Amino acid sequence: MVPFLERINEILFAAVLIVSFSLLSYIILQNWRSDIVRALSVLLAGVIIAYSGDLLLARAQRPATIEFLGRAQWLGIVLVPAGYIHFANALLAFGNANAIAQRWRRSVYFAYLSSFIIFLLVVLGTNLVIHTGIPSGPIAQFQAGPLFWVYVIFFIIAMGTALLAILMVRRAALTPSQRRRLGYLGATFAAPGIGVFPFLLVASPSMLPVSVILMLQALASLIVIAMITVMTYSVAFQGVLIPERLIKQDFVRWWLYGPFVGIATILFIQAVPVMAQMLGLPAETLITFGVMVMTVLMPIFVTQVKPYLDALIYRQDHAEIDYLRNLPRSVFTRADLRTLLENSLVAICTPLQVKTGFVIAPGEDGFSIKAIWGSRREVRRLVSEHPIGDLIPRLEAMPYDASASLDSGSFLVVGSFCLLPLRSPDGMFLGAIGLEATTDQLRRNGGTSPEMRRMVTGLAHQIELALTTAQMQRQIFDALRGLAPEMQSLQRLSSRLEQTTPLTLATLDEDVVLHPEFSQLVKEALTQFWGGPKLAESPLIGLRSVRRVLAEQGGSPTQALQTVLRQAIANLRPDDQIDPSAQEWLLYNLLEGRFLRRQTVRDVAHRLAMSESDFYRKQRAAIEEVARQILLMEEHEYENSTGRR
Repeated sequence: MVPFLERINEILFAAVLIVSFSLLSYIILQNWRSDIVRALSVLLAGVIIAYSGDLLLARAQRPATIEFLGRAQWLGIVLVPAGYIHFANALLAFGNANAIAQRWRRSVYFAYLSSFIIFLLVVLGTNLVIHTGIPSGPIAQFQAGPLFWVYVIFFIIAMGTALLAILMVRRAALTPSQRRRLGYLGATFAAPGIGVFPFLLVASPSMLPVSVILMLQALASLIVIAMITVMTYSVAFQGVLIPERLIKQDFVRWWLYGPFVGIATILFIQAVPVMAQMLGLPAETLITFGVMVMTVLMPIFVTQVKPYLDALIYRQDHAEIDYLRNLPRSVFTRADLRTLLENSLVAICTPLQVKTGFVIAPGEDGFSIKAIWGSRREVRRLVSEHPIGDLIPRLEAMPYDASASLDSGSFLVVGSFCLLPLRSPDGMFLGAIGLEATTDQLRRNGGTSPEMRRMVTGLAHQIELALTTAQMQRQIFDALRGLAPEMQSLQRLSSRLEQTTPLTLATLDEDVVLHPEFSQLVKEALTQFWGGPKLAESPLIGLRSVRRVLAEQGGSPTQALQTVLRQAIANLRPDDQIDPSAQEWLLYNLLEGRFLRRQTVRDVAHRLAMSESDFYRKQRAAIEEVARQILLMEEHEYENSTGRR
């Protein structure tokens, strides 16, 4: 019975280690700037160190090794009470009980100093805190020294402090969601303490059978796994201004790919010796095959399980999330469009014995050649002799012919090419197909036959449908990008309202970035950038980033706002290695020329080779990018002022 329980405890020790390390990695990556997260990281690190010592002690044989490991794991044991006091202080600061938090701040430093002194007394081999008791056997432990009870009092005070802070912050929370999460935190905060406290120094093994002690250790490990998971989940929301559903989704995904896969692998490795004995095969062979199977099956299993877990997370938004999840498979991308255009050119040119063909279609920078089949040199020569900008008005002026037959005069002959206009069902010009052939050549090659007419007409209509779909998608995506600042503001407002306290509620109205017309305010400020009458009265004067640079600008709010706007535009400047014709450079050059250099719309549009109507469309996108940059700057200021993400 005892050997079986020892094996179970080893597995559970490894499980606690995997879960703790995974949760520590998750919470650090999620929101390291939060003081609450840093305190929780100390608690999880204490659990990791303590359980690492337990796992190694279970296999240690030499008394010297047992002595060293038993003393070294006290680094984790002494970190936990200091982490609890740190956690309590961070919670109070988060709940805006700043007066109490400031008074307790010194106690955090004192707690870490005390922990360091206790650990120093342990590792130096003194008997003041612990001394060697039972150096071997299934339960290798030490005995309590005279100062051990000082540590016990320190531990109890630390846990009581953390519980008191949780209750105080929960009482101040205004929203049901925040109170519920703090309730979870209050129910599970003791997990690190349960995991690391040296209970065997208080209760002698002679009081209980070894098998009972091992069963209690196993039960404690299971409790620690469940409680630290819920505790970390509760802390993951604190100070994070992103929607609850995203945090839940990230947490579940991390748990599946981290602790779940790790625990499954550990269970398999532990089962290998038993399987090897039953099958009469070497353990190394089973491990090789097992790793191969686990590597393939575990990702498949996680992929299959995840949609069901997402369904639990998104119970009310299940239909929308399912649609968005499948959207990448149904979107007609630019790569899909290019492939369709190229294949259509092959299908048209091959039976007509045409050596070169191309398709002109609209894009973000106006009409351009989107697909070529055959000689690129001939296409470049045609474009150099007859610029696309000159061909488009002539193609648009051609009468609309829905049949698009090859002998009806619907082609525009330019040089050695024939250009067939492409239009939407309502007659809107979409582009053109170019074929390197004259109408006589097309007629000689069978282009006037009924079968060829139907084929060309059908393919041309498919190209028209593809261009219409791509254009509609681009408009939808542009609209979504335009809504992004508003959606981000709403998400931030929802998260802040969810975590608000009476002291923070009054400051919400002062946060300019939460204004529903924030992008419009940025546009007005840029328009008045060089000292317009509305600049000094702009609500953007209240931005945290503006207040920060106010002193640097001689106390002038106008100059401070100009500095912030200039910095936001500078943040959009692409890397010099990026192609100068890229969209990023276009938006940056537009902002710099129009607002920083005070050039006219006509001058900027001419310099960037675009029409004035296209300029205003690009200007809207550029201003939205400036608004996003200011949002990022404000988030950075918010993090620095509150210690939150």
